[in-house]
Amino acid sequence: MYNIFIKNGIRKYGQKGKHMDYIFIDKEISKLRAELSGVNSEFKNRLLDQCDRYFDTELAEVHPKTSTTYMGIAAANLALGYLVSEDEKYLTEAKRWIFTCVKYEHWGNAHLVDVDLSAAWILFGLGLSYNWLNEDLTPSEKQLLKDKLILQAGRMYDFKQQTIGEGWSTNYWQNHNWINHTGLAACGYALKDEYPEAQAWIDDAKANFEVVFDVMADDGSDYEGVVYWRYGAMWLFIYAHLLKEREGINYFKSCGFLKETFFYRLYQSAPNLEEQINFGDCHDRRSGHSTAIYYKVASEYKNGHAQKLANLVRKEFLHREQSLSQVKPGIYPEALFEAIFYDNTVEEEDFETLPLVKYFDDLGLLVIRSSWEKDALHFSFKCSYPGGKKQWEKLWDFKLNKNYNCFGLSHQHPDNNSFILLANNKYLAIDEGYNRSVKASDHNVILVDGKGYVDEGQNNIWKNYSQDMVGKVESVTIDDDFVEITGETSLTYQKDLKLSRNARSVFYSKLGYFVMLDDIRSEEEHHYTWLMNSDYQPKVTSRKVKYEDREQEVLVFDYVTDKVDFKVINLNDDIDYCLGENYVKAVMTTQEPDKFRDITMQTLKISNKNTSKNQWFLNVLEVNKEFDEITKIDNETSIGVTVTIDGKKETYLRAKDNVINYLGKEYHEKTLYINHLGNVRTL
Repeated sequence: MYNIFIKNGIRKYGQKGKHMDYIFIDKEISKLRAELSGVNSEFKNRLLDQCDRYFDTELAEVHPKTSTTYMGIAAANLALGYLVSEDEKYLTEAKRWIFTCVKYEHWGNAHLVDVDLSAAWILFGLGLSYNWLNEDLTPSEKQLLKDKLILQAGRMYDFKQQTIGEGWSTNYWQNHNWINHTGLAACGYALKDEYPEAQAWIDDAKANFEVVFDVMADDGSDYEGVVYWRYGAMWLFIYAHLLKEREGINYFKSCGFLKETFFYRLYQSAPNLEEQINFGDCHDRRSGHSTAIYYKVASEYKNGHAQKLANLVRKEFLHREQSLSQVKPGIYPEALFEAIFYDNTVEEEDFETLPLVKYFDDLGLLVIRSSWEKDALHFSFKCSYPGGKKQWEKLWDFKLNKNYNCFGLSHQHPDNNSFILLANNKYLAIDEGYNRSVKASDHNVILVDGKGYVDEGQNNIWKNYSQDMVGKVESVTIDDDFVEITGETSLTYQKDLKLSRNARSVFYSKLGYFVMLDDIRSEEEHHYTWLMNSDYQPKVTSRKVKYEDREQEVLVFDYVTDKVDFKVINLNDDIDYCLGENYVKAVMTTQEPDKFRDITMQTLKISNKNTSKNQWFLNVLEVNKEFDEITKIDNETSIGVTVTIDGKKETYLRAKDNVINYLGKEYHEKTLYINHLGNVRTL
């Protein structure tokens, strides 16, 4: 039933047919060593380079007044570095990190000490280290580490049991839940043979993730945004790998999120693939890559696109991402996961085999690219239920049937109907990226008398929402010639505004321009504001535009940079505009109150001069194109434009209610599109 393994002259038993029970390593250690010394040697070099960085790090005698997530993962990297190289210096250095952590009375600083992220990262790293270095620890070292792990895991587990129904304990969609339970599980597997009570930590994590993997968005989208996806979703893959390796339970086969989420991340990459599209909490434009996830996706699903992006990040982006990212410990420490996850049998596949338009239904996220070239145009539009449709429905199910308060939506922004636009590596329409006092005014949306969402101005504005207060995509069409999406978000706005409709329709022609049409209606009169934030301040010019019965000068906001000419052509009568700056500053973590992220956005505001109950905003977005002619159409039944570009004429109309009368014909549809060949489409 058992095989005997020999290492350093010490006899140890392992289950027949398995490696020497190194947790998390899903192959014989001899095989891993051989791969890393042979065909995968660059991953051994990467791991040992990372280990070498730790030698010069000064470790505080008392717990620093900062996050210590980096300490646990450092110990794990060093422990694996020793296992695969058998170089004693990495064992010695691993012990320095391990027993510095052991000396600390508590793990964590300022907020949820012992029971949150710092403690969880250390539990994970030291749990693996206890297992990986077990026979290389002296009896006294082993006892010290074992006792500390039992103490810290017990503290976290007890906190979890005491807070079920609120906080990270049952916030199934939040990175704290995933990281904390993974830390407990890894520690449990490391100790269970010597400390039977540790089985409770394992079982609790299994029960938690059974829910997590069931309730995550099947299309792979993540409301927390790319940065927290990179920081948090990584642990979904780490736990799923741990569970598969330990118990043969394979969520990679059954969980749609794990299979599809790579594509969410890929399509939220900027065209240069190094930066990102920063919906949600994104501390900067670079903290978004995870080689751990990419290589695991590549291995599990034989996904050549993931393999290609992983290799690109590791070979070209790695050092800039680590140095410029504001999210720590950063991408360097993922070295140990690269070494374990990498599958050299997966061949890269070019991104050009993927579609240029992608829609993520759960998050109401539409992505349009003009190509997969580095200078491509990229447009993202978002309108969703808070946290995404599946999450919002499950949140209310937990509240109504279990009395669980799982509404941990602090990383979601009030950004329904907002958009982000890039071209030639220039951020033309932007999101503020990160804020502790989230407001609609920091996004490219409609304001009503300068106001936005219910309870905005705090970190989690969704906690007092009712079940119906959602944004919804009413329709989306992806066609060979065009793309159209309409989002409606009136229910999320402050109730005293008495909105009955706040809908934005975006039309994109494959000829290379956008039409953006906003339909806002209220029981009361208001000033409505069309808002767009950018990296750049525009020049204000004008141009003649045909109306159905006349020509008229309209305002043009021209964002000219060295590589792109982007124009917002405003086709509205009786409007005012304002150009200004919007400064946003936010502390990144309560553990380090002096560490903050800030941004100054250049803001364009277009408003109706006179208050009204209803308002249409019609804007055409021109990117590196020059229209031959634009005609505005505004009649009793519909509103829209006819444009001519490069000699090709197209018409786009939206119904004001449910019918469109145009050129003597009646169409009982919301949208009429006539392409440059004269073909008519109704939607």
